Amino acid sequence: MSRIEDALKEIEWKHNVNILYACESGSRAYGFASETSDFDVRFIYIAPLKNYLSLSRNDDTITVQDEELDIQGWDLKKALLLAGKSNPSLYEWMVSPIVYRERNPVMHQLQAIVLNDFSQKVLAFHYVNMAKKNLQAWIDNKNCSNLVHAIRATLMLEQVVRQDQVTIQFKELEKNSSLFNKEELSILYRLKTGEWLNEHPMIVQLPTKVQGFLTATERSSFRLDNGVVQIKVLEELFFQQLGIEGESDHES
Repeated sequence: MSRIEDALKEIEWKHNVNILYACESGSRAYGFASETSDFDVRFIYIAPLKNYLSLSRNDDTITVQDEELDIQGWDLKKALLLAGKSNPSLYEWMVSPIVYRERNPVMHQLQAIVLNDFSQKVLAFHYVNMAKKNLQAWIDNKNCSNLVHAIRATLMLEQVVRQDQVTIQFKELEKNSSLFNKEELSILYRLKTGEWLNEHPMIVQLPTKVQGFLTATERSSFRLDNGVVQIKVLEELFFQQLGIEGESDHES
């Protein structure tokens, strides 16, 4: 989409940064966007070297919003620090099926770290909490988007605990799910288009399935792999992208 690329170029010019990677992160990436869905663009950028050496504190996030675009970017240093904590948002950015700016070499390396070294335990508890929060919101107000997000989080949780190949695409999650069947999940697409289905029998049983799975999985999540993201490796990626030598290069 030319509008998105124009917006990214304007950000680079206005903030004097270089965007290393940009992707879609919202419902369009998940595969259940409606006609009115905006574009949730997420990116990682690098600033000039002097910004990182400055005594002044520089912003590490750039945000631009209008009626159609919701754009947010993280400084590379921030992204790498969050990678060290197995940040779930970064996890989803790295596997987005919609890419607006192709990865440069450091982004390919970061993606490999995310896929291979992230803590399965951190990711599992993130999706457990997301599912719980949205499920309770659905119970309280019957807002269809809450049920959709509760089930998406549950599908992601199912993927994490089974250590399936990583995807955020709803159709792929649906195909690999042993918890929900295709007929049940097709209801969610109808909800997203605005159909009033709150009294449908399947709508009644879906929250029960989610709650049962969460109860069973939350206990077992404590036994998941903690992951080992080496900070030294992330630091070397940062130095590499800045074009400076790491400390290890000076060791005799």
